[in-house]
Amino acid sequence: MGPRLLLALACLLAAQPASAQPPSPPDAIEKLVARLEQALTNGDRSALLALAVRDTDASTLDEFASAAGTKPTRLVIKERDRQTTEGGKRQVLLEVFVEHGIEGALSTWHLDLRPPGPKANPDDWKIERLEPVSNVSGLYRLLLNASKQFDVRNLVVTGTDLTIELASGTAFVSEIPDGPTAVVLLGRGRMKFAPPDESERSQIRIFSGADDLQSEFDAAFIRVRPAEFESKFKPESLVSRSVAAVDLRRASEVFDEYLGRTLQLDLTDLSRDRWSLVPSAGDLIAEVRTKRFGSLTYARSGSEAEDITVFDRRRRRNISLYASAGKLASRGRFYSEDDLVDYDVLAYEIDATISPDRYWINGTANIRFKVRSGAMTTMTLKLAEALTVRGVYAPGAGRLLHLRVVNQNNLIVNLPNPLFRDNEFTLSIVYSGRLEPSEMDREAIFLGQSQQEQREITTIPLEPRYIYSNNSYWYPQSTVSDYALATVRLTVPNEFDVVASGMQAGPPRAATPAPGGRAQKTFVFQNDRPVRYLSCVISRFNQVSTTPINIRAASGSFGDPRVVIPEPGSASSAAPEPTHTPAVDPAADDRKLALTVKANPRQVGRARSLAEQTITILQFYASIIGESPYPAFTLAVTENELPGGHSPAYFAVLHQVLPNQPVVWRNDPVNFESFPSFYLAHELAHQWWGQAVGWKNYHEQWLSEGLSQYFAALYAEKELGPNVFDTVIRQMRRSAIDTSPQGPIYLGYRLGHIKGDRPVFRALVYNKAAMVVHMLRRLVGDDPFFWGLRRFYSEWRFKKAGTDDLRVAMEAATGRNLAPFFDAWIHGAAIPRLTFTYRSPDVNNIIVKFDHRGDVMPVPITVTISYMNGESQDVVVLVTEKSVERTIALKPKAGAVRRVEANADNAALVEIERTGS
Repeated sequence: MGPRLLLALACLLAAQPASAQPPSPPDAIEKLVARLEQALTNGDRSALLALAVRDTDASTLDEFASAAGTKPTRLVIKERDRQTTEGGKRQVLLEVFVEHGIEGALSTWHLDLRPPGPKANPDDWKIERLEPVSNVSGLYRLLLNASKQFDVRNLVVTGTDLTIELASGTAFVSEIPDGPTAVVLLGRGRMKFAPPDESERSQIRIFSGADDLQSEFDAAFIRVRPAEFESKFKPESLVSRSVAAVDLRRASEVFDEYLGRTLQLDLTDLSRDRWSLVPSAGDLIAEVRTKRFGSLTYARSGSEAEDITVFDRRRRRNISLYASAGKLASRGRFYSEDDLVDYDVLAYEIDATISPDRYWINGTANIRFKVRSGAMTTMTLKLAEALTVRGVYAPGAGRLLHLRVVNQNNLIVNLPNPLFRDNEFTLSIVYSGRLEPSEMDREAIFLGQSQQEQREITTIPLEPRYIYSNNSYWYPQSTVSDYALATVRLTVPNEFDVVASGMQAGPPRAATPAPGGRAQKTFVFQNDRPVRYLSCVISRFNQVSTTPINIRAASGSFGDPRVVIPEPGSASSAAPEPTHTPAVDPAADDRKLALTVKANPRQVGRARSLAEQTITILQFYASIIGESPYPAFTLAVTENELPGGHSPAYFAVLHQVLPNQPVVWRNDPVNFESFPSFYLAHELAHQWWGQAVGWKNYHEQWLSEGLSQYFAALYAEKELGPNVFDTVIRQMRRSAIDTSPQGPIYLGYRLGHIKGDRPVFRALVYNKAAMVVHMLRRLVGDDPFFWGLRRFYSEWRFKKAGTDDLRVAMEAATGRNLAPFFDAWIHGAAIPRLTFTYRSPDVNNIIVKFDHRGDVMPVPITVTISYMNGESQDVVVLVTEKSVERTIALKPKAGAVRRVEANADNAALVEIERTGS
């Protein structure tokens, strides 16, 4: 069993739930399984041979018997599946669990059974063939050794960036045949966690108030690989002593509290005991009960892309999550989450019946995969833990063994045969259960008053709407977002309608209801372009409009009148000759987009006004990039307490607030009162940024949110003029500067996560990221910027991109080294402080000077010159060195200079101190 499977099997739950019905008398095959179990338990080879037909391969029977070993402490065989084959034979899937003392092993077998002859005993079924399917060994029932206790003397346990010190105290161990694998420490010790990266230290400061995390502790539970025990626990630090009952009792309480949290198996009907896996080589898990912070979990897991984690159990927050120096050396600074899976999803076919008001789903998913790794025998999928898997099937192989992961949304499938790189295969998964719909909290804005204040306001009941999207795992899917084609069939009660990913294939058709059930109808959606995930919204909708939209080709320059003064020797701000055609070369149907607008009944009037605006926005974005990524788009206008929305591929949900709703959102960083259509513009932009171009991992989400936020700002400028654009930019700048100490943009969802402060996430990943995009545009000039943006889109359409990919595209378009810019603004959290001075050497020129007071961060800053005659002049100065001095030619015939200002347009994320002229 490989290390990935070991990690995935941390908390197994057998697929078949115990039946709530009274047990029926065993049939002939169940009796055969019982006799098989008895023969293996007794080690009775003759009894085993008697259960097989004469021509059964005896070597496979011996292999089956060897799985039980000699004299097992306990052995259990469970039938997991049964199918009828040719000639009335049966193929049975068995799961065998064997205990030898504290060791356990789990294996699965296919048995072909031959029925008895016409005159034979009807219970006399025989084994015709046995075939091993899978095997999981290395399972241990860990127990605290009640006969061993140690005095602790100056113990120091270290992990990557972690130190646990216990000068004096006591210790107990849990052992397996290879040695100790779990240690309980009692006594007054000290834990110190000190990550080297500044962005991680910023999160530690938010959590603990200091650059490193230090706290006294009174108990710790540590898991190690037995072979590494002595390197972690020096022999001179643990001195054997007689066992004290009071210490053993305290240690047992700690052991019982923490054992089940890591590497723990739950085998349900196979064993009621707790079974554990052993940490992989180099891994370390420490559960520390601290005085200041409660229980903290430190984990070093070498199989993860980010192998160092510190987790706050009481608040359920990730405090730190990053790649160690060793991991960075092996994989590099940037990574794709696709590298964490062994397969690629090619296509989904989802057929689900949803009763939204009961939160109930019955579904079947047919999924086509392609193997990416060298060989694959098991695979892990994501499916909401609340949904029960009724069966997993493969063509030609029948039902497959599948396992669920406790407290996670994992589904582990054992494949019938090893599959190798580039092999394609299909699985069919049947599932059902109660699943609550999603709440798109990051796309909604901040509540500004107390619950008591909300209760005091009379509200109008909202039209119910139910969203199932990427964070609810409502269908089996890859463990990472994965572009794939799809067909989605959704059946709902007649009173509901559906909007979902894909083009709707005709009107809904009547569906056959269950006996005594409600009348139903089925919607079919076809995704003929790859999508990252599948979503749907179910509500009562009225059709508002259906409009074909013509898409214009990408335009050239946006014609910014401001002049960029290039640095001496740098590339010109004019657009370079492109090395390829950066705009997408769309097919004929990419020039057309079918727009449909649907709305809750009370929102029809509002939706009509939104329809025209939606057309304008979509045409505007397509004119920048050169195409619409999807041939159809539906705007679903729904009711909610907060404005906001959600934008999967092919559609967007836009929330509308009813009068007298008990919420206030004016202080949220993404609420722009001067541009109320900002939410619509932002959600529409996600069809390009976030959907057509995804992100490689959570660090890169800024590409989706920042570019969508900036495109919305560009539309604000187009619709309402430069004054509104400047107002939006000013609000973005202020929120970005105020929240930048919370960490760099690159931390993604973790910004504001520790304290549950969602506006911090929006201020940085939305607003600051948009400001960074704006500064990049001003740094390189309009034409190179939009050439680079189109190049980035064309190269990464229907793929997942990262920060470095945007940098490469922009460098190709500009001929400039932009690494310092991206390093400073995406990976750094600082806001530069500069001094600004100017002088007039003569009547025709002024000389401006900027000096960085700290580290240099490349930044374009507008110098605004106001003249006595009322005219003004804006010049962008590129401040890319410690000290930058530039000469600006004054406007002829404009008269005397009245005032010279830096960053009056708020377009740069800087704090400027003017020191005089």
